[in-house]
Amino acid sequence: VIDIGSSKVSCMQSSTESNGISKVIGLGIIATKGIKAGIITDFNQATDSIALAIKDCEKQSNERISDLAVSISSHKCFTKSIKSKVFIKDERVTEVDIDSCKTKALGDDYFLDKKVIHISPKDYIIDQANGITNPIAMYGTELEVEFLVTYIGLNKFKNYIECIISCNVDVSRVVFSSYAAGYAVLNDNELQLGSVIVDMGARTTSIGIFSNKNFIYSNVIAFGGDNITEAIARKLSITFEEAEKLKVMHASVLDTSKEEETLLEIPSINFENEENYIQVSKRELFDIVKPYYEEVLKWINDSIKRSEYAHLIGKVLVFTGGASQIDGLSIFVNNMYNYNSRIGTAKNLRFNFHHILDASQSVSAGLIQNELNLYSKKNTNFLKGREKKLEGKINLSFIKQWVGENFF
Repeated sequence: VIDIGSSKVSCMQSSTESNGISKVIGLGIIATKGIKAGIITDFNQATDSIALAIKDCEKQSNERISDLAVSISSHKCFTKSIKSKVFIKDERVTEVDIDSCKTKALGDDYFLDKKVIHISPKDYIIDQANGITNPIAMYGTELEVEFLVTYIGLNKFKNYIECIISCNVDVSRVVFSSYAAGYAVLNDNELQLGSVIVDMGARTTSIGIFSNKNFIYSNVIAFGGDNITEAIARKLSITFEEAEKLKVMHASVLDTSKEEETLLEIPSINFENEENYIQVSKRELFDIVKPYYEEVLKWINDSIKRSEYAHLIGKVLVFTGGASQIDGLSIFVNNMYNYNSRIGTAKNLRFNFHHILDASQSVSAGLIQNELNLYSKKNTNFLKGREKKLEGKINLSFIKQWVGENFF
């Protein structure tokens, strides 16, 4: 799988052990060039970054990569709710009826110049009775399904995919990053009862709402951790690299000014002058960083209200992504909006036997989990098909035997 972000490209391979835990066997991480907020800004640089990440991953795992599941997150990704209705083919609802609804929804003229990234059911209605969570095997005449469709402009998608296939690999699947991160870090109760995943990347922040184990809402803004790093760099007149170190090691969204203040010496942007250092206190850093996180939290809260699904979720926010790892975020969120929150890490994925991947690798972990889920579902359907065939053979053998015993 490959997660293409604005700060890094992360290519990951895993193998599943007998206990069900997946272990990372290859991981290639390269600083991103030519991609900003999910949009290709320099085709050649983007292709080189992706190719290097794939190469490093293959070198570590000693396994050739032929195809990839890919994440996408951009402020140019949008969502739309759409309903479609079909007559139930037989008396009872089957997967065929749901697929017919899906095909009809995607056939809407609205999507002619767009590429659908993800489609998931939000609500099922049978003969005008809504609120149905699983319609399979239910009797009815007419089935209506409301879907959440995530999409991006067709040309933007083509540029994105072309960068990847130019590296001599195929793209097996494209997955919206909030969807992937959610299934990687949310536990079963959070998926069922309703919660919000917040993926804070380098140049984008996205939210995804899950309820009844369905992905029902998403939103993205073009703002992330690198924007905060740039603000620190400009305010203090230091390099981006020094500002990033300062943010990661010393920044907090909690006021620690009452503690004994230690001044940090940072090289000025005028790096040619070795004596040109500036002194920075943690209070100064707090004053720069805090307003940005306040604005992000305000956007998250407003997005939840606008979604009209606030009644379907608990007061739970799960943060993931590199920018979520700032000190004091969970307490800050609780103080501002009374949300219970935590930093989410991958549930069933391990690295180097015992180490757990941090929040910055949640999307990659989610892509792997999604592939495993699809593989498991495919195997289950295959086994069910074999059981039905076997059952048919057994029934036919019984009929032949009964006819032979009674008539011949």
